[in-house]
Amino acid sequence: MAVLIRKMVPADLERALSLLAQYNMAPTPERADAERSGLSIENSFVAEDGGSIAGVASYIMLSDERAETASLAVDPAYRGQGLGARLQVARLREMKRRGVRWVRTESDRPETLAWYVRKFGYVEIGKNPKKHEFSLPDVAEWTVLELDLGALDLDSFGE
Repeated sequence: MAVLIRKMVPADLERALSLLAQYNMAPTPERADAERSGLSIENSFVAEDGGSIAGVASYIMLSDERAETASLAVDPAYRGQGLGARLQVARLREMKRRGVRWVRTESDRPETLAWYVRKFGYVEIGKNPKKHEFSLPDVAEWTVLELDLGALDLDSFGE
């Protein structure tokens, strides 16, 4: 069975949060200084394989023309199969349909940052300190990337 990329539904939330927790990226609503305090089902996608959640990707609307990607994770058993890219393209397409022009992404993982730059054309625009231990515990700052979504040809990614 092929892995399906689709909009998240409420029944997916617990499994998606469990997947994010594997990477220390689950939202922490009980923290006032949380990096992420929740996951918006309306702005999220999952990769589903026969009822199992193999990946999750979300985004946050910052304004009518600006958004931020959030919570991209793929189950380790599915790494290398292109699910992260398919989830990313799904959320970028939706953001573009909503009129978003600029997309911001923050990461502390060098391989993830290189992937965003190489595959999608993001540009590094700065660094931000982390608020608390989130994602990689030994990295104290986020590298901030930005993408001109208006200039990106999403048709070139297929699907």
